[in-house]
Amino acid sequence: MKRALRLPVAILTVLLIGTVGVMLFRAKANEKPHSVLLRWNPPAAKAGSTVTGYKIYRSLPGEGYRPIASVTAPTYVDHEVTSGTTYTYFVTAEDANGHESAPSIYVTVTVD
Repeated sequence: MKRALRLPVAILTVLLIGTVGVMLFRAKANEKPHSVLLRWNPPAAKAGSTVTGYKIYRSLPGEGYRPIASVTAPTYVDHEVTSGTTYTYFVTAEDANGHESAPSIYVTVTVD
């Protein structure tokens, strides 16, 4: 069974305010095994603020968003996905003091 992103795979510009600036964000459903790859470019450095990590949030249809991971690299693979399900993601950045940025744009992926 082929798994694919129903929306065209595209680079989406993400504007985060607060501790981060502009990032590029991509998502795609991988062929094997069921997984969703999230990748973004780190924001440009800002004086007085250093990004130390990112939080990934996910939602299923009809449910609220919940954090699913904290990472230090600008990429994450969600292995907890199921065929036929639509997921929506966003990412926030954290600084050394634990301040979290506003959310990125929302990206929706359907795993076939």
